[in-house]
Amino acid sequence: MPIRTCISLACFVACGWASLWVDQAPDYVRPYAIEHYANAQALTIGAQTYRFPITGAASGNKFSLLTTNALASGDLGVLPHIHELHHENFFCLKGRFQLWAHKGNATDARLLTADRVTRYRMIGVIAPGKFEDLFFFLATENVTYASKSPYSPTVVAESTNTGSSADIITQLESFDVHAQLNFTATRDLINGTSPSSAVWHDGPNTIPSQAGSPYFVAANWGPKFINNDTGSWQIVQPFVTPATGEHNFTQGTITLSRQDPNISIPTWQLVDHTAVQVLEGSLTVNIGNESASLISGDVAFVPGGTPFQYYSMAAFTKFLYVAAGDQGLDQELLATAQAWDFPVFPTYNA
Repeated sequence: MPIRTCISLACFVACGWASLWVDQAPDYVRPYAIEHYANAQALTIGAQTYRFPITGAASGNKFSLLTTNALASGDLGVLPHIHELHHENFFCLKGRFQLWAHKGNATDARLLTADRVTRYRMIGVIAPGKFEDLFFFLATENVTYASKSPYSPTVVAESTNTGSSADIITQLESFDVHAQLNFTATRDLINGTSPSSAVWHDGPNTIPSQAGSPYFVAANWGPKFINNDTGSWQIVQPFVTPATGEHNFTQGTITLSRQDPNISIPTWQLVDHTAVQVLEGSLTVNIGNESASLISGDVAFVPGGTPFQYYSMAAFTKFLYVAAGDQGLDQELLATAQAWDFPVFPTYNA
């Protein structure tokens, strides 16, 4: 549960942290915030622009968080492959993209949609960390967009099926990327899914009770739980649980209402690292005497053992969370939460 304590500004000074805000992920573990479309070691692979708000170095190799932006394309974005040591998760922030997951003889596909179809923004979370080294290896070029554009609109959309030569395929194995050249992507989607019998945007999606199999969760169709212990409504929607993350990490979204001014903002001190990326609204994160107001796309990273506060400045705020280990913010909230059927909170105050 939340504790009430603080860290002083002296800690920031002693550790050399002039500000929470940075333009790229630090090369060591420290609290920081990074705005949407910051440079963040940006690079291109074909027509896709990648940024790395959280790297293995910044998270103590617990996880990496990357973003992908591009124009629409009918080509495969990556070589069909598997990972033997890493979990890889995809979250559609804007637009839509198609994702295939294959195990054994079964292939599932889902069309992941947010809104527009002319371009897409994707958030990837990979655990353990340092997986960004693969993208550095495959990069077409390193880029810095002075205007902070999501991607270059003048690059012609093309296949980014990088690494198809025998020599490159062998090298990719050192990054835990094992090519599956016999994989055939199904194109017979019905209702945005294959097989046609799969539940997708027309019924609840369940999360497996154990790790080892791929699964899909449509926006707001997964399990939901509501907590009102902190002076605001908080709706937790888990995507990765301690079981499916093999107790290495959890992931999901939290939706919260504006903080009740008559209730003290709780302070949290979690065992392991926490990251948040705002999806909607405005989230304020306090660490010591430093404060960062995050809006859509902004990312904050809080190391384990660091006291922090967070609250919504807007009437409705939603953010993606990633928690290292199995004792993260989501687990604290879920411990006293109730099952909930809706993606929004009640019409009365918490």
